[in-house]
Amino acid sequence: MAKEQQPPNPVAKTIIRPPRLSTGATLGVIATSSPIDEAGDALVERGYARLRDKGFEVVEAPNCRTHRGHAAGTIQARVDALHAFFADPDIDGIISFWGGMQTHQLLEYLDWELIAAHPKPLVGYSDLTALTSAITHMTGLITFSGPAVITFAKPTLFDYSWRCFEQVLMQGGDTLAYEPSPIFSDNPWYERDDNQMIEQPAPGWRCYREGQASGPIVGGNLGTLLLLAGTPYWPDMQGRIFFVEEDEVESSSTLDRMFTQARQMGVFDQISGMVVGRLASCVELSEDDSLEMILDDALLGYDFPVMLDVDFGHTDPLLTFPLGVQCRMNAGQGTLELVEPWVT
Repeated sequence: MAKEQQPPNPVAKTIIRPPRLSTGATLGVIATSSPIDEAGDALVERGYARLRDKGFEVVEAPNCRTHRGHAAGTIQARVDALHAFFADPDIDGIISFWGGMQTHQLLEYLDWELIAAHPKPLVGYSDLTALTSAITHMTGLITFSGPAVITFAKPTLFDYSWRCFEQVLMQGGDTLAYEPSPIFSDNPWYERDDNQMIEQPAPGWRCYREGQASGPIVGGNLGTLLLLAGTPYWPDMQGRIFFVEEDEVESSSTLDRMFTQARQMGVFDQISGMVVGRLASCVELSEDDSLEMILDDALLGYDFPVMLDVDFGHTDPLLTFPLGVQCRMNAGQGTLELVEPWVT
């Protein structure tokens, strides 16, 4: 498998805004890491049925149920599926089924010129962070952190998740003020006999450090993003609002390690603000070993604003936000808004 030639200057100078999705749009479903049949046919079909109920057509990439060891087919098969969906005029948007751990394998084989020449929304979260971050950095195409098919496939699809998806990817606009969800769920529903998601009141977004900041959005899943450190795909952090989240398998010690790595890489010397997504309650944190304690060490000497428990990551519901788009935050007042168009 030959590697694609990198462009002379991979850092994009111009923002490319993809067309918004409309009712009747066709979504191409990708599996850039783990095969989707591991979820079970019933869960897959429920996700597709919910998307169809929302007015979309669904096309599954050929590699989605292919197994090559732990991955959804070879690297080439996963790259080919992504290229085909970007190039296909009948595919209006691309959505990840779920995450995994190997999406970053694709990056050195991608045709950045093809992707830039066929702009369309790409949305998902978790391990897809490697792809969304790299595409926005290398091409200027705005990509989106937001629901994956697995979000639609869960026992409950939260109205908040759908409304934000609809506002961002279908309605668009010049500005958008995000608001906290009044409820959330983070229980492992798949381990329950009744497969129910337990809803509870959400405490709202919290302020770790007051202040105001603005800048383009960068980030996603922190551990996945850090895989890009030292590569051509590491995004520009200067003046950015850094959105970070982590999954339910992490602990206080692994979170500490990741935030410390970001500090020692100089990330905190560059960003203008940070927004941390809600962590699942099964992450090993306590009053004696809290996220705030981790941030006290990682952010020592810095004074940019920081918000916590914002509605994105590996709990539900989750908002949809565009990478590369100007954002404004006021941590003390708990406000977060987009301040420039993100789709055409």
